[in-house]
Amino acid sequence: MLTRLFLGAAIDAVAETLRGAPAGPIAVVGQPRLAKGLAARGLEVIAVDVEAKAPRRPKGGTPPVRGRDDALPLADRSLAALVGWGAGVRDDWADLLAEWSRVVVDGGVLVMVDRGAATELSRRALCGGLAELEQHAAGRLVVTSGVVTDLSDTRSAGSRSAG
Repeated sequence: MLTRLFLGAAIDAVAETLRGAPAGPIAVVGQPRLAKGLAARGLEVIAVDVEAKAPRRPKGGTPPVRGRDDALPLADRSLAALVGWGAGVRDDWADLLAEWSRVVVDGGVLVMVDRGAATELSRRALCGGLAELEQHAAGRLVVTSGVVTDLSDTRSAGSRSAG
């Protein structure tokens, strides 16, 4: 598959993007080769396998978590970052980004890797509530990242201080 040929550039771009993420675990959803490449760079990676086949344990690594990318088996705000694959070609992208954002800490990073048009990926990231967007070309792939902001905390804090 062509994805294998272009994954090296994506690993480099994602690793560079994750330098701005807080310390902590990083989930990679739906792309085991990307998870393996990031783990090889010393990052604390949780691979979330969303394929039909049984997950394999990487050599010396943590076994993949089995789940669906639209219903992650991870606790709220439990990750420093999440790297997701393919949100630019899905009709349910808004729900998908909401689910991916749910598991990332406030101030953490959400990274989308896709073959879609850069402008559409930026639009989806902004509509999904991400801030401080960045994009990098990675061969034929586009790496779009943004900071997750949990507005529910600021709203409740604002209402407490107003009273």
